[in-house]
Amino acid sequence: MFDTSPWTYFLLSIGVLTVYWSISILRGAYRSDLTSLPGPKWAPFTALYRVYRLWSGQAPAVYLDLHEQYGPIVRTGPNTISIADPATIPTLYGISSNFLKSKFYITMSPRHEGEIMDSMFTTRDPARHKALKRPVAGKFSMTSIRTMEPLVNQCSEIFIQAMKDLEGQKVDLSTWLQWYAFDVIGMITFNKRFGFMEERKDILEMISSLEFALRYAGLVGQVPVLHPWLAGNPLVSGFMEKVVGLPNPLRAFVEFTQECIDEYDRNEKEKETADFLTFLRIEEKKNKENMPHRDLINHLSNNLLAGSDTTAISLRAILYYLVKTPTSYKRLQEEIDAADRAGKLSEFVSYGESLELEYLQVVMKEAMRVHPGVSYPLERLVPEGGADLCGQKLREGTVVGINPVVIHHNKEIFGDDAAVFRPERWLDVNEEQLKLMDRTLLTFGTGARSCIGKNISLMEMGKFVPQILRQFDLFWASDKPDWTVHTYWFARQSDFVVKFQTRKR
Repeated sequence: MFDTSPWTYFLLSIGVLTVYWSISILRGAYRSDLTSLPGPKWAPFTALYRVYRLWSGQAPAVYLDLHEQYGPIVRTGPNTISIADPATIPTLYGISSNFLKSKFYITMSPRHEGEIMDSMFTTRDPARHKALKRPVAGKFSMTSIRTMEPLVNQCSEIFIQAMKDLEGQKVDLSTWLQWYAFDVIGMITFNKRFGFMEERKDILEMISSLEFALRYAGLVGQVPVLHPWLAGNPLVSGFMEKVVGLPNPLRAFVEFTQECIDEYDRNEKEKETADFLTFLRIEEKKNKENMPHRDLINHLSNNLLAGSDTTAISLRAILYYLVKTPTSYKRLQEEIDAADRAGKLSEFVSYGESLELEYLQVVMKEAMRVHPGVSYPLERLVPEGGADLCGQKLREGTVVGINPVVIHHNKEIFGDDAAVFRPERWLDVNEEQLKLMDRTLLTFGTGARSCIGKNISLMEMGKFVPQILRQFDLFWASDKPDWTVHTYWFARQSDFVVKFQTRKR
């Protein structure tokens, strides 16, 4: 029947878009407080301008170009402002900031038992964020994270053996590092590997489904008023999943989390392990009010949704820039070899040992500066009473944000070669400049809403990179001169092809 076909849904969507376009034109026309701001001529009239520009997946280039052309404050929509002034970071994102997250983040919230389930990442309510964070903050501390290192070592061993098996062959690290990061987050969360590396495939299409969800969130998040008409509507999402065949990864991850909990309960371990599920299950039994089952599902599924892509992106960036920068590669490998000869590295490099490798630390920091995992503006709302930003008075409710990739390329802070990977910039500056550079980094966000999983990611990377460079030499083996990057919120890389060669030490 026509009324149940995808065409009906398509025509309804076109109608909604047309109405929204008309309303936004009027809304943009009456924002007299923003008419003096520079920006593309179409931006004041519709949020669809950003959808059009970001559809290609080239968000970093789009925002770098906008600020190069128009300056530190650019109007990118009827009610949306992009800022590139480092001085505004504490105001927008500081611990005491009253700039709340925008509606962009509603596109990333799954449903559980028929209700939207905001996570620590997606919730826009500071009180809800504190309530969610309080019972688990200790588990994300570096002291706690270090107890999980044996779980990570198991995955590193599998990766290393696979690279030995594939020695001399072309290996797509874009894929393998995603598999590795997913298996690690599985171990850390459930004490269970998904089997990506062993099966050498996308298990249950988790990765492809997550990529689809991020693309949806990145594009529809530019026009969040459409979300309730699309995936935010359970009837629509159910129809699209069952009839059209589109994946529903948020639901799938929540259901998978419940299955892991059920499996844990059927085979509850006699000996406690360091994974999140064991920790949170114990907390839940101690105090159901402090850890209701819904929050248990929330925390565990959020680990999966947020904890694999981010680390995989950063690992790719570190190894890519090393392979492409022979001087940095050689210097880091020499540092690792010297520590190894001095007996300062364990069979599996510990996180504590990696912290003693000074050049490794600046290599990691520099790679994440040049290629931050998130390369969209971190959107916030101007609070009640309005705010003065970059000399411009903005009224309450205006959406403002800083794109990490733009701020990380600020030449006044990072030098004229800010676009270049050069780890030495972190070693060749005075203490005052170093502090300024550190304050400007938005790799993991900053302030009260910074990434709670930062320590997990740093631990994984700090252990993995020296482990690989100690055992292998890596050589560029792609037919293309560079990798490919598509950005829809996360800046995901592909076409990162290398060959592994076991080192003689």
